[in-house]
Amino acid sequence: MVAVRERFPTRTITEADGDQWLMALGPFPPALHLTRQSNLDVLGLDDRVSTGRIVTSARVDPDPLLETCGLLADAIYDWWRRQPPPLLYRSRTMPAVGRSVAFTDSSAIPSVSIGRLRNARALHAHLVLRARFTVPSDWIA
Repeated sequence: MVAVRERFPTRTITEADGDQWLMALGPFPPALHLTRQSNLDVLGLDDRVSTGRIVTSARVDPDPLLETCGLLADAIYDWWRRQPPPLLYRSRTMPAVGRSVAFTDSSAIPSVSIGRLRNARALHAHLVLRARFTVPSDWIA
């Protein structure tokens, strides 16, 4: 659900979008969680590291969070000998429940199912009925 909201922020899916691939992922490998407040506190970060809501245009000096993030990225890379674990962070559109992943070997996450967006009828029904999306009418007929 989170991926659909991030990919289609206007909540409109058109016929042209039907050829996009949809993939359900299996169990996720161990990761560094930037979703837990206790981890953010220890690292001296706040939720802006996950949501990307950093405003630097109105400031003379860049936000100190950017410097902390750069130091953290270097430390993680060095600590795990140039093979860092995936980073799990909160999504921008649904930070309370959504999670995103960055910097991981895609082969480490098995796919459960793969198909075209136009063929995901159960997802279409959910999007229309529960998330106020618009999809082509023949997709839910």
